[in-house]
Amino acid sequence: MLLRSIFISLIFFSSASAFTFDKWESGKQLKESITVARENNIPIITGNRNVSVGSSFDWKYLKNYQKYRKFKYYTSLFGNNAWIYLYFTQNKSELYKMEIKWTAYGQDKNDFERTLSSILNKKYGKKEVVIPSNIGDYIFKKMRKWNPDERTEIILERSSAGFLLIYRDTLIEQEIEVEKEKKKLNMIITDAPKL
Repeated sequence: MLLRSIFISLIFFSSASAFTFDKWESGKQLKESITVARENNIPIITGNRNVSVGSSFDWKYLKNYQKYRKFKYYTSLFGNNAWIYLYFTQNKSELYKMEIKWTAYGQDKNDFERTLSSILNKKYGKKEVVIPSNIGDYIFKKMRKWNPDERTEIILERSSAGFLLIYRDTLIEQEIEVEKEKKKLNMIITDAPKL
């Protein structure tokens, strides 16, 4: 029960953003997010660094942070160690996706999954079972999905590697896809006459 209370206090739903997890809100600018990490002493680093980080915020791990779009930090959730990944858009530097990865457990995996599912069901309503199109994913992964509103998608994935909880702002992701298509179209228009 205590674990459920802690998790519910960590996850909030906001109408201003698609999702909120702990101190993080979708749509928040990268610079603002770094300020949040600094003010809350979160040991965030750029996502491509494979270093053993300390337990507090340190600017030395964020040199030239403006050029990165993936960040991470290590923490404990439900008594288990987890990596939290933050993903920002290329153009506007907005937070649009978060991933929480658990790989080691101090408890039974089935119990851990039931706890997570129960909390997410209470918070976001009934889950949907996702059947992956890839046969390998179908055999080795178990996926559940929640869509609390038209803008938010939450996916809990269980595999032999551990648990992955994904929060996605689908509105921002759609904007990313539109930008990619525009860029692709511009390349075709620009380069087609050269052929």
